[in-house]
Amino acid sequence: MAIKKKVINLPSMTPGTNRTVTVLSFGKAGARPKVYMQAAIHANEMPGTMALHHLMPMLAEADKKGLIKGEIVLVPTVNPIGQSQLVGNSHAGRYNHLSLENFNRNWIDLSEPVAEKVWKKIGTHPEANVKMIRKAALQALNEMKPVNELQTLRVEMQKLSTDADYVLDLHCDIYAALHLFTAKNDWLKGPTGPLGNQGALAALAADLGVEATLYNDPYPSTLTFSGVNSSLWARLQNKFPHAQIPQACMSVTLEMRSQHDVSDALGQSDAKNLYRWLVRQGVLEGKAAPLSKMKTPASPISGMDVGYSSGTGFLVFHVKPGAKVKKGQAICDVIDPANPNGPKARTTYKSQTDGVLFSRRLDGYLSWPGQVMYRIAGPKPLAHRIGMSGLDD
Repeated sequence: MAIKKKVINLPSMTPGTNRTVTVLSFGKAGARPKVYMQAAIHANEMPGTMALHHLMPMLAEADKKGLIKGEIVLVPTVNPIGQSQLVGNSHAGRYNHLSLENFNRNWIDLSEPVAEKVWKKIGTHPEANVKMIRKAALQALNEMKPVNELQTLRVEMQKLSTDADYVLDLHCDIYAALHLFTAKNDWLKGPTGPLGNQGALAALAADLGVEATLYNDPYPSTLTFSGVNSSLWARLQNKFPHAQIPQACMSVTLEMRSQHDVSDALGQSDAKNLYRWLVRQGVLEGKAAPLSKMKTPASPISGMDVGYSSGTGFLVFHVKPGAKVKKGQAICDVIDPANPNGPKARTTYKSQTDGVLFSRRLDGYLSWPGQVMYRIAGPKPLAHRIGMSGLDD
């Protein structure tokens, strides 16, 4: 079966300019399970694009052999707006220069328009409800009339993802170990695949070698791309508590290490791991290797220690991403460059939990008040973190 390639045109924002998004589909349209993957919504985060670069030939070969049982939709660079943001010799790509919005915020919560369409018909048959909700979500998106390129991008990408069984949004951090964010609803109630409850998420974390798996409880309030795909089902469950509404989409933000971690070796490894996970979920025909254990148990967002700077200076760290740390351990110093008194020029920041330091800034990075310097995944909720989303920058 031929690979299907589609080009989506975004409306022109200035005379003489036009941007497009390329979408590639493998397998049969409408087949299940459906997987949607996109990379580089933060347009200067390219490890996910590299992984998809190596995954696509593997999928093309599987397609030729008739091994794709479901449908796989890939968008290797999903944000042409951010791709064009070259400032001097630097690529920005994280914030829309027109509205100053983070490109991974303010995606569309479809729960209200979907509820208006299904409230008279929603019932006690889970499969019928899933079909009805997916149809209503697509109808709601088709009825929207976006007025600019960013709104159009959101509508068009959600048309591709809203009826998927699995959604993977591929990101990276400044300097990080491989980690992922998801929702407790996905962890406890998401699509099970052949492995039973929690199988798909645990398998993804294990197959990719994820160092930290964090979940919002019960689902993310921030309107990230992966968040809106997951929380549609959770919000409808809240609106219709007597109906049988499964958590029909497992959606994750997969942070694929650091911005500089773009290489053929890593891309090939990540692609092989993603392919194995697709086999494990029954999207691809084949036999996967025995499933290894997750490197660390999943932990709540409320257990994540976020190191905020309280002053100005430059950063120097004592630990690298992926390191296991103890409560009270020194993580980094902020150094006042004009203070001549040696150790007194340093403000030391310490971990507030046992856990895994999975994300941090670079040594020598400028520090400012309120800056997120590092993140540590801890097993237990921290009193000052309860109720927070964890996505701070």
